[in-house]
Amino acid sequence: MASPSMHRRVGILCVVLAATICCPKGNALLCGRTAPLVHRHPSSLTAAGHDDWYIDDDDVHDGDNDHLELPGDKSNTKSDQDLRNDIGGNEQSEFPIESTPINNADTDNRFYFATCIPGLHEVLANELISFGASNVETQGSSGVRFEGNPKVGLKTILWCRTAHKVMELIASSTDGGHDYESDYREGIRTSNDLYQFCKSAIHCPSLLGDGSGGLLTLSVSTTYASKVPKELCHSHYTALTVKNSLVDSVRELRDDSERPDVDVYDADVPLVAVIRGRRIDNGRRRDWRQRERNHHYEANFQAEEEESLVADVDIYRCLHSGGSAHRRGYRKMSSEDSDDAVIHRAAMKESLAAGLLLQAGWDKLVNAARGDGKGAVLIDPMAGSATLPVEAALIACDMAPGLSRIASWRSGDGSRNPHRYPPAIRWKSFSDLETWDELLNDAKSRAMTGMKFAASSMGNGKNNVSIYCNEKNPGAAQLARSSIKNAGVTRIVSLSEGDCIDWNLEKDDGISCTIPSRTIFVSNPPWGKRLSQDIDDSWVNLREFIRREAPGCEVWVLSGNKDLTKILRMKKSKSLAIRTADEELKWLQYHVFQKREVSV
Repeated sequence: MASPSMHRRVGILCVVLAATICCPKGNALLCGRTAPLVHRHPSSLTAAGHDDWYIDDDDVHDGDNDHLELPGDKSNTKSDQDLRNDIGGNEQSEFPIESTPINNADTDNRFYFATCIPGLHEVLANELISFGASNVETQGSSGVRFEGNPKVGLKTILWCRTAHKVMELIASSTDGGHDYESDYREGIRTSNDLYQFCKSAIHCPSLLGDGSGGLLTLSVSTTYASKVPKELCHSHYTALTVKNSLVDSVRELRDDSERPDVDVYDADVPLVAVIRGRRIDNGRRRDWRQRERNHHYEANFQAEEEESLVADVDIYRCLHSGGSAHRRGYRKMSSEDSDDAVIHRAAMKESLAAGLLLQAGWDKLVNAARGDGKGAVLIDPMAGSATLPVEAALIACDMAPGLSRIASWRSGDGSRNPHRYPPAIRWKSFSDLETWDELLNDAKSRAMTGMKFAASSMGNGKNNVSIYCNEKNPGAAQLARSSIKNAGVTRIVSLSEGDCIDWNLEKDDGISCTIPSRTIFVSNPPWGKRLSQDIDDSWVNLREFIRREAPGCEVWVLSGNKDLTKILRMKKSKSLAIRTADEELKWLQYHVFQKREVSV
């Protein structure tokens, strides 16, 4: 096995730029190395103390949404039965894929990297371990590297709830243990260096085809971790350099000049080039005081700075397409979906909601209910668009996120469902349609069994799993109702409208919705940086609701403002730091004690 230093560099990757190249039909990506594609051990990856690597397709490339038509109008809205029918059965594919069995699947070890919202790295790592991943190691607070055979990779894109990107490392300029034409460990300075590295490091017949048969489509995106040499600082042209290197290589392999097409939305091989700058010692001593005194020295100083700057490059291929894996498909993202209100761009991501619930132990509570039949209850008094309740329901029903994406896919032009046929099963050296279908069938079976369990009655008027949520804002409540219906979880999620201070959890028969020691309260109340009377009142009402309805229960609150958190007048038991966009958040745990009656 190659040096372990290659895996750790992912930890320092901090995304500041990303671009997806788009070139005319006919451009190709192939290369002429004669050795087969090596599944690289990322020996160059060194851990760092700062955050690191976070890819969010909402920020990287808005075009990923352009071809996604999510359900929302009345004709496309799914009932519980419609959803189950959509994910059930073995439909005949209109896009047949030549299945390449995975040779020695148990010993075919690959090296992966998954990204997540900063702060959810430990939750993501635990998920990966549950899928059978080995050598799982968090990198900073927004990424996890892991190893496993191709089946582990397929399980990850089907079942992982917190990952945004799942990628396999295929080449690294800092890997000196392979037969490259030059030693790129000293760093890449120019676009020609990058061109030559890609040409020598990537074995295109294994990546895109055999040079004489059919070719797979491709896309290239670039991600920057820090300042890089001038010739590499433009994301579009850097991606173009990678593409051109591989396109030129195919001409050396083929006589017919045929090249694979570029597909920026659903490429068979979506490549990600990660560029990280670093400085090398050129042996010259810099006089900083002279720089301050002499302006003429500035030009020479800058030239020396540029001369000492090099870049390290890692090439990954993404296992999935169709947008970031945080999306499930039940949200209404476009005004063309229906006449309903559109989800706000800044709304809580599904992956964040799922990660917070897993951190709160909701999955463990549901598993306990499966074992002893005592039930599990989740209550959200300020549900917003119901992301937390819906994700809680999907966890309780054992619904794989990948199934939700498959079922929600809508295409008016008859294009292939990128979630049903992800890139990983189209790869020449990876694809195994039979294994993927087995995983899908197992996930369908689990979802059917999970829904039946969650919606079944315990015999006391309560279901095995009950989720109650409330929202004051009519527009948000409309979005919540739409998401609950589209996700197919109306049987276990109940929505009320009004101020939480007026929300009584007792049913008409006087029985409380809560179950002692089996109820979790969660909430994402408003926490704008600029305080207002309305926001203050919301927190006051939340405090009174918790005191009245949650004695003896566990409460989790998401907050981005410590001054507002003080309004609760409660002592936190635990907190988890989360960073999303420019916001620093805390997921706070509280234990509410039972009221004691004082005897006189």
